[in-house]
Amino acid sequence: MKIPEEFTEDNINNFPVSFIFSTIYRQHILYLKHNVEEHDITAGEHPIIMKLYHDGPKTQHEIAESFYITEGTIARTVRNLENKNIINREVDENNRRQNFISLTDKGINIALEIKNLEDEWENTTCNFLSKEELDHFKRTLYKITINSINSNK
Repeated sequence: MKIPEEFTEDNINNFPVSFIFSTIYRQHILYLKHNVEEHDITAGEHPIIMKLYHDGPKTQHEIAESFYITEGTIARTVRNLENKNIINREVDENNRRQNFISLTDKGINIALEIKNLEDEWENTTCNFLSKEELDHFKRTLYKITINSINSNK
């Protein structure tokens, strides 16, 4: 991707925050896609794999709620991940209409690979920040995230 000539530090206020977030997000996804392409993982599948890795088994409903997306979208993604042998679907004994989604051994290995890539990407892109500055930056992004969610209620 070529950076627009007018996108400079001196001219940053002429660009909306959404442009900056979008650019960072696209570059991050390209980085992950390039580094896990042998697993045929899509940008929409990365977060679900990592959610299951960090939190353990979840229902499709819980996953949909945590990402603010529809259960239909999650159902398609889960079906794709199941076809790739990355996740298992197990019927909830207490509610037979509900499935618990968990990572297979292959899924755990992919999650570990993604986690390492995430750490590497963050270290590379944020290496000019001190630990304190990075913590402050993440807290600021957290506040922006919460405000953006609340603005759509």
